[in-house]
Amino acid sequence: MAFNSLTYLAFLVAVAVLYWLLPARMRRALVIVASVAFYASWNVMFLWMPLCVAAVVFVCGKSIQANAVAGKRWLWAGIGSLLALLVVFKYSSFVIANLGHVGLTLKGASFSTVSALAFPVGISFYTFEAIAYLVDVRQGRVKMPGFVDLCLFFFFWPNILSGPIVRARELMPQLKLDKTFEPRFVFEGADRIVWGLVQKNVIANVLGIWVDRGFEASPGVALSTVDGWFLAIAFGMQIYFDFAGYTNLAIGTARLIGVTLPENFRQPYHAASPADFWNRWHMTLSRWIRDYLFFPINAKWKGAPLPLYVSLIAVMALVGVWHGAGWGFVLWGAMHGVYLAAYRMYENLQGGSGGAKDSGISSAVWRIVTLVAVIVAWVPFRAPSVAKAGAILGAMFTRMTWRAEYGALFYAVTLLVALFCAIEPLLTRALVELDDEFAGSGLSMFRVVVRPVAYLFGLTLFLLFDQSYSQFIYSQF
Repeated sequence: MAFNSLTYLAFLVAVAVLYWLLPARMRRALVIVASVAFYASWNVMFLWMPLCVAAVVFVCGKSIQANAVAGKRWLWAGIGSLLALLVVFKYSSFVIANLGHVGLTLKGASFSTVSALAFPVGISFYTFEAIAYLVDVRQGRVKMPGFVDLCLFFFFWPNILSGPIVRARELMPQLKLDKTFEPRFVFEGADRIVWGLVQKNVIANVLGIWVDRGFEASPGVALSTVDGWFLAIAFGMQIYFDFAGYTNLAIGTARLIGVTLPENFRQPYHAASPADFWNRWHMTLSRWIRDYLFFPINAKWKGAPLPLYVSLIAVMALVGVWHGAGWGFVLWGAMHGVYLAAYRMYENLQGGSGGAKDSGISSAVWRIVTLVAVIVAWVPFRAPSVAKAGAILGAMFTRMTWRAEYGALFYAVTLLVALFCAIEPLLTRALVELDDEFAGSGLSMFRVVVRPVAYLFGLTLFLLFDQSYSQFIYSQF
């Protein structure tokens, strides 16, 4: 039951209507049932996975609270158990394959069962939420709830599959689900849902047709420089609108029942620096990495330059591994680590002020460099192999040929979507101002006529471009 399907929209409308018709004391039961049903619609056999994660957090969290002396051991026991689940289900095939490449095998051992394990959707996301929960319990930021409350936190269907990655202190208080209905919940939720469907089905899926053709071609097929750059740009647009579309659907779904999930994107291709890109792209992952990995690693070094640069590259390489079990993901993460380290070196040369003292020209240069660097890094992220990534990057930078292999429509659509990204902040600002202008006017013409017409237009586009087989890119991670 993918978010971008008619089945899901019917499910969502039914749940949302029933939710507000029920008395507040019965809503939690409805949300639990809906969440379990939603996850089971993928594979009922894997319902035990979020339950297992909740059980690990519950047992270890209770032990951390009950025994301050042994709390650290219970914390690491919980984190180790959660990471073990992640490694077995997500990385076992990758590890086994690479051991085989270097000739390291265990005598007579067969790993066929392990390598054939299915990949539970959402495991990367709710595992990170579970680790954060244990750390916050250890540091006294949150208290352990009952087991049912914990299960609701991990099973909550709007964000279980691909985020946003939420923290207990953000979501848990809202899961009392006792708010009084307000019309703005419907408007705010519908805005996000309709726009998310358009982002996914109309923009991301259309670009994906050409992107798949270019990246999945035989490594022996030589791309031109023009096609290499356009493919990289097209994938950068595709993954942005695909993941932002998913996020808008998740936020809109939660908003329909009065729950607020954190934002995950803020016009990332307008970033002023590599660091600013990660303040705008997958923001909930960025802050998780910053607070639970980067800061703890660097605490003992007290800002020493060399350990800082090394840790930036290493941490970002781990971010790449989190995205997928492949060397292309590792290379993508390491490239971003190098970008961040280079910008931090630049900040140090500027006396620690970074871009604060940049001239207009210097600021513009960093924006262009950041945008180009991000686009280049998308190549190993998307390519099916490092060899294919090398071939495309070679076409982009070394084997300069200018022929155009694709039809004019591909180049026109890619440029049109890139133009939309360029003016996206202006459009967003205009829509916010328009909404604020009519927010206090009750059932105004804007809300009664204009908004429903916009919804109808967006849903029509969704239906026209519907591809029931298309999945969200980040559901694979």
